[in-house]
Amino acid sequence: MQRKQLDMGADRLEYMAQGRGITITAYHGSSPVVYLPEEIEHRQVTCLAKKAFLGQKQLRRIILPKTVERLEDWAFANCDSLEEITLSHNCTEYGKGVFQGCKALKRILTEGGNSKFSKEEKEQIGTLLAATVNVLDATHLFSLKEAGSKKWLQQWDYKLLQYLRREDKQGFTVVVLCGEEDYGSDENSLTYFLRQKRQAKVRLCFLRLLNPLGMEKDTEKELKDYLQSHSKGCDSEETWQVVFHEHGNERIYYQMMMDCNCINSENLQGFLSDLGDNYSEMKSFLLQYKQEKLGVEDFFQTLSFDL
Repeated sequence: MQRKQLDMGADRLEYMAQGRGITITAYHGSSPVVYLPEEIEHRQVTCLAKKAFLGQKQLRRIILPKTVERLEDWAFANCDSLEEITLSHNCTEYGKGVFQGCKALKRILTEGGNSKFSKEEKEQIGTLLAATVNVLDATHLFSLKEAGSKKWLQQWDYKLLQYLRREDKQGFTVVVLCGEEDYGSDENSLTYFLRQKRQAKVRLCFLRLLNPLGMEKDTEKELKDYLQSHSKGCDSEETWQVVFHEHGNERIYYQMMMDCNCINSENLQGFLSDLGDNYSEMKSFLLQYKQEKLGVEDFFQTLSFDL
């Protein structure tokens, strides 16, 4: 079949006619945001071929038209910067590893289909959908049709709790065997492996708690308990390490730590010391929490100079 090209400003698509539709076979360009056309040569764009957008490092967001029905193997694999993709409910066929290696993927948004969800709920569902392919390794849960349903959310949480309850050192032997050339390095140590595993669990706990659609109380409690058990002053402090190094100036994460009882009168000073002069806004937020919620005042404020 003859392949043709379509110029889109600075970008270019390669395509070919298949049956009544058009298949996008390759993309060439440097745009961070891409909108694919619904039609080319008066035919609907229905498919993205194998490796169509493979390794497009600059791509951050892509919007596919409602006409697209199929994404073939590795269509977006190794798009390192891809954060958001919009699909239609008409897209029902997926090949292998469509989003393999897309570690920055935050949301898979959907158009059409069931309209019972609010905009906020759709964004939460989009976040959870993205996590099925780049965090949970649960591609069986990647279903635009089922996403957001009670059964789907229960299955998502079941997979999450399975991961959370798994022994931290599980898989370490494989890492060592596959990294013999780095034997003895920090990255190959059990301590480093355990820290990375707990941080991954912390990130998942935050992700679900910040997107709580349909979450049952028992699940919520287990996630909050996990964050609390790895807060400042505990045997391991991965909850704080993730917030401090990855979300240092994002208030929503500090608020969630407060909701999980991760911050108390005994460890608060440790948080403030770590913040230093780096995140003055969050430091002020914690000082306000210290005074209003914990009932702790500065020592000098408690002194009276009245005779």
